[in-house]
Amino acid sequence: MHLLGWVVLGLVSLLQAPGRVAADTKHDLTADPAGFLAQATHAWTDTFPLGQLQNQAYGYLFPHGAFFLLTEPLPDWLAQRLWWWLVLGVGYSGFLLLLRRTGTGTPPFRVLAAFLFALSPRTLTTLTAISSETWPVMLAPWVILPFLGRLGLRAVAAAVIPVALMGAVNATATLAACLPAGLVLVWRLLRRDARALPTLLGWLAGCAAVSLWWLGPLFILGRYAPPFTDYIESGFVTTRWLNLIEILRGTTSWAPFVDTEREAGFLLVSSPTFVLLTTAVAALGLWGLTLRSTPHRGLWVGMLLVGVTVLGAAHGPLGPQWLALLDGPLAPFRNLHKFDPLVRIPLLIGVAGLGTRLPVPRTLHPGRREAAAVLVLVVGVAALAPAWSGRLLPRGTWEHVPGYWQEAANLLNREAAGTRTLIVPETSFARQTWGWTRDEPAQPLLDVPWAVRDAVPLVPPEAIRGLDGVMAVLHHDPVAGAESLRRLGIGALLNRKDLDGAEEDGGLNLRPLAQATGTTLHRFGGVEVLILDPHADWTLTEQQPVRVAGGGEVLAVLDMLHGPGPRVLVDGDAEIVTDTPVLAVRNYGTLAGAVSAPLAGLSEGADVRNAVPDYPSSGPRTRVVEHGGQVTASSSASDATSFGGADPARSPTAAVDGHPDTAWWPSPGPAEGQWLELTPEQVMQDPEVTLHATGETVVDVNGTEVDLGAEPVTVTLPGTHESLRVTLTEPVGLAEVTVAGHPLGRIVTVPDTSPDVRQFLFQRLTTDTGTLIRAFTAPRPLTLLLDAPGPVTLDDTEHAPGDLVELAPGPHTLRTDAAWVTLTEEGFDPSPAWEPTGPRLSAAPTDRLLVTGRAANPGLEATLDGVPLEPRTVDAATQAFLIPAGAAGTVTLSFAADGLYRGLLLGGGALALLTVLAAGAVLVFTRRREEPPREEEASRSLVLLGAATALLVAGWPGLLAAAATLVVRRITVIPAGLLAFSLVGVAGAWLARGPWPVADYAGDSTALALLLVAALTSLLPGSSRKT
Repeated sequence: MHLLGWVVLGLVSLLQAPGRVAADTKHDLTADPAGFLAQATHAWTDTFPLGQLQNQAYGYLFPHGAFFLLTEPLPDWLAQRLWWWLVLGVGYSGFLLLLRRTGTGTPPFRVLAAFLFALSPRTLTTLTAISSETWPVMLAPWVILPFLGRLGLRAVAAAVIPVALMGAVNATATLAACLPAGLVLVWRLLRRDARALPTLLGWLAGCAAVSLWWLGPLFILGRYAPPFTDYIESGFVTTRWLNLIEILRGTTSWAPFVDTEREAGFLLVSSPTFVLLTTAVAALGLWGLTLRSTPHRGLWVGMLLVGVTVLGAAHGPLGPQWLALLDGPLAPFRNLHKFDPLVRIPLLIGVAGLGTRLPVPRTLHPGRREAAAVLVLVVGVAALAPAWSGRLLPRGTWEHVPGYWQEAANLLNREAAGTRTLIVPETSFARQTWGWTRDEPAQPLLDVPWAVRDAVPLVPPEAIRGLDGVMAVLHHDPVAGAESLRRLGIGALLNRKDLDGAEEDGGLNLRPLAQATGTTLHRFGGVEVLILDPHADWTLTEQQPVRVAGGGEVLAVLDMLHGPGPRVLVDGDAEIVTDTPVLAVRNYGTLAGAVSAPLAGLSEGADVRNAVPDYPSSGPRTRVVEHGGQVTASSSASDATSFGGADPARSPTAAVDGHPDTAWWPSPGPAEGQWLELTPEQVMQDPEVTLHATGETVVDVNGTEVDLGAEPVTVTLPGTHESLRVTLTEPVGLAEVTVAGHPLGRIVTVPDTSPDVRQFLFQRLTTDTGTLIRAFTAPRPLTLLLDAPGPVTLDDTEHAPGDLVELAPGPHTLRTDAAWVTLTEEGFDPSPAWEPTGPRLSAAPTDRLLVTGRAANPGLEATLDGVPLEPRTVDAATQAFLIPAGAAGTVTLSFAADGLYRGLLLGGGALALLTVLAAGAVLVFTRRREEPPREEEASRSLVLLGAATALLVAGWPGLLAAAATLVVRRITVIPAGLLAFSLVGVAGAWLARGPWPVADYAGDSTALALLLVAALTSLLPGSSRKT
């Protein structure tokens, strides 16, 4: 049966679109495994964006990376297929052995259950997109297997080896795959089986020994890397679809619910046919777990209940607290779908267990049970259709990376080795017209330092803001914006024009920049290369950095206007006051329209559920201040989660800013019923309301229907009104809404933090609000030079660029359509002088600051001829070092923990190898003795576990549903299996009528959840007179 399974799985793997390469886990694994693994032996690399730690790159060393290194001579697509074959085959054989060891079911049902495990819904979703998460799951049965026999040294040895083989591309996935085995040992410990405690302790020690090689580097990553888990998917996103029906049928991964890239996964979550099939498999599993003939069913039911609780608690009464933990101390574990084996293993053991009651027909005239067995087999095979029908690959596969990428990389490797290359334009993931590599195609091709603004740069949040600012000014004006590159030591641009979804001839227009700088724009098919300065890297200055009250994004604007120079971001007592960072919320899942409009408070950004609503910054937050009342809206096109991205120009502020060319718009989608509400400070009596819409429409104003046209319309509402709600009937914008006698407005207000300010900078390059309207405070009488690309109205007086403006102490208001405005004290230089330098420094009579252009990191160290230098942080979290007066020599950069990192890799690797060899010797030189756990009735303590599960996943209604089920089971003769199967079947049919992404998604139904709680309760011992 093993050979048969491997042959079938081999065919399934090899026949998935032969010749096509998929973006599985890491592009480098197929493009350059040797180079990637060599880099993984260092904790910090200067090659990756702005210099950074590599996120769990060490985990690829074994076995994932080693496999692709060995298969490098093969075509890339074939190496991938062989890896997937190995992954599936290991899972199939492991589960088959587990069923044999426990004596569960009959051979046909064991084979079916093993295939269903190897090709479970989560496997179908992850195998070809992120197989690093699939691999540990396939080894989970191998870890369980020894603990269902005689406990002791041999069991420990046999269970440690598969843990060693899991690797650690994803440490959470490895831990989650070990958890089922841990529960088995706890079960045996609670039963007081002989040698249970020594076996548990020995196994934990063995696991530590074979994992030290990646645990040590993991701790180093945690110590020195920025808290990047704050800026990825939140606990709300990862648990949004973990309702009971999705948990039971196995569609636990959130990715197919938000993106169609994983075709098999999206098919499973959205197709009514596959909803019914996967639900049927779950229902059959529950039925099998009710059978007394299923060995150790108390263990499997308990494991199932634990898994359901872990995965589904976010939808229960303690959901907010659970989400707070997942977005806090448990952030590494927030992707709870990795704990799917806790549910899948018990359910598929239940499927196999049905074989004892449903014999496979031996004649052409089967009885009812034989016919039922055939039906079960047909359902199981049909549930695997995404695999055998060739739909496992994700979207965006490719045959080969176009040669022009290699040509461009060759030029940069040859002529730009002394600088850093910025890949433009920005994109969350690399999706090209010829293929979706997810990682940058240039990544395995470039030997020189490079940078890119992608979804999750592993650099400090302020540095990410800095990259955002650079991209903003390059889009605005590539010629002037290129000044910002020098500050980061960037001397070359790689402009990709082959991004999928981009406009024809997409990318940046670098031709004017090439002409302005007298450099050559090299074209290679779908990419361009512009080398501005092949030696741009470190800079040196004797000047004190200018103090800037702002976020990292504004530095690029200052570079564009005044040229680069050393600066430091502060929250007060600044020389330059800017309108950044704004109080806003961010959708970390995208780069297009990711940031909302400026807000009055975080409650206005409640559509974003991130624990950290935006990248932290040193600067004081610029926020909206309301005057005369409050403005709220049902939704806004400026929301960070708006379909297609946020448009900050269409916020509620735009409806009360006195500017007729700006307007509030609802979030894209059905507009009927969307509303904007004004609540003045005073109650309104017969209010006279003036409304100005962007087009002809009909709106409802506090129950009064009003026709609007191109011109403002005034209407009087009789009676007393505390608030004014304008409700839309169609997609339209509200340009202005005013109430006579009740002035109400919202304005973006810059905080008054700096009494010695010498320049104000206001701009809408980083957050485009359509027009620039700012309130700010002059801390003292000021005479300032105004500069802007157009006229500016200051306190109702229009000024032209070049005007000297007198500001009295106190608040002021600025309005303009220009993209930026500066108000500068005469004689003030916003960009102190600096000069490029290399590692070799001459002596100087004063202290100097060496700015490296690398992202700041507490582990980065520098020495000057062996003498340590004092680290400093400047600009947007850029690493700098203080060069003392009179000091000269050669500066050497290093990473503090690099030696420890490699020592742990080598030492831990040696320990793991010795442990595996010792475990192998134990297995070879000791005799296997069968001693299966004794069978006993399922413990009544499962009832308490079941009650806890019902309460935690469905609250008090769930507990009542469980109690009602127990009563029904005690007073009726309905078989527990039939009851569970029927309830899950009804739930599946319900979901099939309303699968994701329909508006009335059935998975959110409380009634459906209660049905499934009742189904789970049917498994409990004592739920009937026969259990």
